[in-house]
Amino acid sequence: MLQSHHLESNSPFTESRWSKHLLLQTFAVFIPLAPPPVKPLHQLTSHQFALASQRKRGLGKVCGTTSPFPSHHGSRLGHKPSFRTNPALFLKVRYRVTGAFLLHPPARPTLSAYARNLPLPYSAQAKLNRLWRYLRHPALQNPWILTRALLPLLSPRAAKGKLLPLLVDWTPLEDGKHQALVAALPLRGRVLVVAFEVCPSSPWPSASRVEARFLYRLTAWVKELGFVPLFLADRGFDATALLKRLKDWGAAFLIRLKGTVSVVSEEGERFVLKARYPRVPAPFSFRAKLKGEVPVHLFLSQEGEEPWYLALSLPEGSFFEPQGYAWRMWIEEGFRDLKGAGLGLDRHLLRTRASLVGWLSLLFLAQVMLVLLGAGLEGRPWLHRLVAHPERQSLFTLGRLALAQPPPGLKGHILRLFHRVLAELAGGRKGGRK
Repeated sequence: MLQSHHLESNSPFTESRWSKHLLLQTFAVFIPLAPPPVKPLHQLTSHQFALASQRKRGLGKVCGTTSPFPSHHGSRLGHKPSFRTNPALFLKVRYRVTGAFLLHPPARPTLSAYARNLPLPYSAQAKLNRLWRYLRHPALQNPWILTRALLPLLSPRAAKGKLLPLLVDWTPLEDGKHQALVAALPLRGRVLVVAFEVCPSSPWPSASRVEARFLYRLTAWVKELGFVPLFLADRGFDATALLKRLKDWGAAFLIRLKGTVSVVSEEGERFVLKARYPRVPAPFSFRAKLKGEVPVHLFLSQEGEEPWYLALSLPEGSFFEPQGYAWRMWIEEGFRDLKGAGLGLDRHLLRTRASLVGWLSLLFLAQVMLVLLGAGLEGRPWLHRLVAHPERQSLFTLGRLALAQPPPGLKGHILRLFHRVLAELAGGRKGGRK
């Protein structure tokens, strides 16, 4: 019998408080630190130029004396509104804050550099101290709080009947010493991350045990919501012991197998997949047991230079198209959004596990919000004014462009849509456009 893992009752940050308070202030922290689009001087509007020039005269006066980072003792709802606790007020001043970076971007696009360059009336060291305290906040150091808050809200968007597809993969982190195990829901070419765990590059005692513990806990929570988790994963997750455990826990899976895997057909013949089928001229399927232990449906097809050996296990009466395995590439695209020219995780120069866990919690939440905002923008009659060919852009890119470069006439539409996304996440509503 699977047992769920609830938050401790004596924890100061329960699911309700986290989703109604920390969830809102998270994006207020994220946007000023994100690398803004740097424009040449001649491309700035007069309003942008005036705002950027105010930095030399003390832009902190424009934004007040409120820091976007919580104090050492945290903040509580009910205090005087600030753009820490009031997203509407934050979005009102965010354009002014970002303008300061247009002419004076930090020399190095690191997280510390952006924190030191925030236009606030504090010393550089004080800003850094607030940043590190925030990243080590208890609510950010426990990634399962993020899972507990987001999974019930986002699951209906991705569910296929009773099946809930979850893309699972590892990604290396920029310090070269850690990696993250990530689970995400697919959404039209991009992903909504709902769970992650940061581990050393060589997990102790083994990666398989880390994966088993991670998937066990995720399976329990998904089943609480009335769904059956369907894990889509690459060849690194094809250990027979792990697949056997998934079946025992009542989870479904669609996993690509290595060509060296030994299977036993229904006729009792044992063979190695790649030795028997080095190429697959036409797709076909058959029942077999992996190493004679785990019964699965095997689907074979030729995709490019290498054949795909897919192992599918579903509950009785369920159906899932095996070619849906192609969705697994969406999590790779999500990792690209997280790094590089997206959210810049690979250049923030974080070195400790605590900082990485806290910052990943913020980035994954911001990524979810941007993807949801992009999904809400699809089909809007004025979308072509934001980007010339919206059908060529990912949901993440649409959401990021909408917040970073909103045309003057569309700001009201975009902010109302963004507030709707925030209200849906913070208030626990499952409605809205999908």
